[in-house]
Amino acid sequence: MSYLEITNMEISFPTPKGKYIAVKDINLSIAKGEIVSIIGHSGCGKSTIMNAIGGMLLPTGGTVILNDKKIKAPGPDRGIVFQNYSLLPWLSVYQNIFQAVDAVMTCSKSEKHVIVENNLKMVNLYDHKNKLPGQLSGGMKQRVAIARAFAINPSVLLLDEPFGALDALTKGTMHLELLKLWNLDNREKTIIMVTHDIEEAIFLSDRIIVMNDGPSATIREIENVHIPRPRNKLDIVNSSEYKAIRDRLLHLLTDKFSVEDLGIKYKN
Repeated sequence: MSYLEITNMEISFPTPKGKYIAVKDINLSIAKGEIVSIIGHSGCGKSTIMNAIGGMLLPTGGTVILNDKKIKAPGPDRGIVFQNYSLLPWLSVYQNIFQAVDAVMTCSKSEKHVIVENNLKMVNLYDHKNKLPGQLSGGMKQRVAIARAFAINPSVLLLDEPFGALDALTKGTMHLELLKLWNLDNREKTIIMVTHDIEEAIFLSDRIIVMNDGPSATIREIENVHIPRPRNKLDIVNSSEYKAIRDRLLHLLTDKFSVEDLGIKYKN
């Protein structure tokens, strides 16, 4: 069995009109240390699957097994980073990370401070440790959120569109920061990311899970990314492998490619 195993998972919700099935027949095996992206249109159940892995939603059918244990609730073995940073605005950068470490880690107080300081240095935010979140840029806030998630040393890191609100340049920097932390952890951490960004998914992932549209969404296709690591963005965008994966994903996720596909006659 793989490190994370999802078998015949269904998640549904009761509504006044009857049962609403968000996702069904989800079968997925993820290895330890693998980076996997889940991609698809809005409403296709990407975050629903993420929440089931995180233990915030319980499947109405099937199972989610992590390291041979059935997931029944949230736990410190899974760290989550959201798009909206989820930092406490009245606490400093240092205090935001320390609070998480203090709640989860069982080591001494001095060791906890060392963990916080090391993670701040790894994301180049040590000099900003006393600032409040409101004094930081969007990219810096996301670095704090990622450092906080890594600081509790989860075996699985769940990223729910963590870079969606960032500009293109900041997003590119954050991709490298994430991979740096993953490498510093000897690629032991399993990373599962929800994204709408095809280029982001290709650059970061070992595999890309493409979802069908909801409701009753299922896995449409799994795309393997055989681009060697470390990956240089300038180099890989010109490779035949990158172009082939991008084209396949575009055709899977896009129905129309021009205004003429919308039935509109283009006038020069």
